[in-house]
Amino acid sequence: MHIRDREFMRLKGGAMNAKQYLLQSIRIRESLFYIKQRIEKLETDLGYHPKQLDDSGASKASGANDKVGDTLAEIADLEREWLAKRMELEKKNEEIRTFIEKLDNPTYRAVLSYRYIHENPRFPTRLNSWVTVAFKVGLANEDTARITHNRALRILEKNM
Repeated sequence: MHIRDREFMRLKGGAMNAKQYLLQSIRIRESLFYIKQRIEKLETDLGYHPKQLDDSGASKASGANDKVGDTLAEIADLEREWLAKRMELEKKNEEIRTFIEKLDNPTYRAVLSYRYIHENPRFPTRLNSWVTVAFKVGLANEDTARITHNRALRILEKNM
């Protein structure tokens, strides 16, 4: 659980509201983004160093102070962490889909899905904009999308 979610739950007496529940997906995507950034930085830092690994996954270079080997090991650890987070995201998105499916109104379901589940292609750590949500769902404008979103959240809150 993300720190902001824990803080919110502490302030609300331990109960998470619908919006906080739906935001869990974006928190996991943020983690994925930062892990990937760290991997890319480490790979860049390797520069011209070849990625030569032996059968155990360790660097073939020798020496007690093997920075290349340490960096490659850290990259491998981060890649495993990234895969685990990716699986966590898929599981959380499925939970959120199930939660959203409790709504009878298909427009409400679509708005919440585009806002919280569908990844923003340009900015993966951000929610889709209201303009994007309105366009994807076929609503008149972003205000209509926001109002529809708020109505859907109120209904989900009642059912929690």
